[in-house]
Amino acid sequence: MDGEVTPDQVAVDTEGNFIPPSGNPAFRVAPVLSFPIPYNRPTEKMRKDRRWTPGIPPPDFLVVAGDPVMVALSHAAADSEESEAIGGATIRVPFICDAHHSSPGSRHSDDQPTYEEEFCNRSNLLDTLRTPKPNTQPLYPISDAGGIFSDIVVVYLGPRDNYDKLNPIPNLPVISVSPVRRPGVKRDGTEYSYEPDLERMRHKIWGALRICLRYKFDRVVIGDFGLGDTYRNPPKLVAELWQSLLLHDPDLRGQFKYVVFAFPDPMQSTTQFLRDERARKLQADYERRRLSISAGDGTSSTLTGRMADLPTPPPAPTDMAIFESVFDPDETQRALQDPWGMRRHNKWRSEMISGKLRNLSWWEV
Repeated sequence: MDGEVTPDQVAVDTEGNFIPPSGNPAFRVAPVLSFPIPYNRPTEKMRKDRRWTPGIPPPDFLVVAGDPVMVALSHAAADSEESEAIGGATIRVPFICDAHHSSPGSRHSDDQPTYEEEFCNRSNLLDTLRTPKPNTQPLYPISDAGGIFSDIVVVYLGPRDNYDKLNPIPNLPVISVSPVRRPGVKRDGTEYSYEPDLERMRHKIWGALRICLRYKFDRVVIGDFGLGDTYRNPPKLVAELWQSLLLHDPDLRGQFKYVVFAFPDPMQSTTQFLRDERARKLQADYERRRLSISAGDGTSSTLTGRMADLPTPPPAPTDMAIFESVFDPDETQRALQDPWGMRRHNKWRSEMISGKLRNLSWWEV
């Protein structure tokens, strides 16, 4: 596609040129139908299919710049070639996609376009998520600790830098989970203001990884889940949640061969988004105070001076740089040997098992 192409044009082109009309089912890659799988008592299920034994090494962690879907497809192709060369099976690598909680491929009115929305324009993900099995409960809204598993999502186009048509047309599994959106954060943008937001994010990540194991995937690609201007979760804490669960959870540790974090925008800095937002609020507050006393004793100039005298902080690190630091091999070894990290995770896990985390339900597409 030449020239500037909008996501809407891509969506129209995808539907018109790649997705045949429903009247021609012989030429249509049918979406996989959906049906609910309840996990109201997740610990019982976990004990049945737990495979971890002491001594199994942690996964290889990779942090890369690139389109997450294309990264997943590339790894699947390379792994399949290696496996099939020795008579093994085709390897499929799922992608954990941050999703709108109430409708597929949507966004809030004040948000920038999301990765899920753009991915829907390049694939049949939207069609899949809109085709639940008849006479079942609706897929949406996604429960607070829930997710949707789409086994076959057909990808027709490459990423938005050029929207190349893919040939042959590949497919991959997609796990749609709705991250915590714009939680309260402390002034430096590195911590949650409220503990429940941290725990909700932990449950969502735990659930997404459990869905991978439910379908026996031992490798996974994750995008900038919960980050960016749309979601604004503290990136270092998000990285540490992934790390803690993958290294310390007895039902997750040792189950993955590798985990790839793929950043479509390597220069994105959620911390900078949060700092800029706080600076805008401070500026607005100073302006209100200045106007309120402008007819008074003349101290508004002092306020203006104080605002100008505020130090300018150095640029915040990018999300990708933060993840590279957290998942550095030396840091991984340190975290593995950290008894406090294990104890913190075990405390959360015991609270979850005791019933503080209720009404879990996963949906399979």
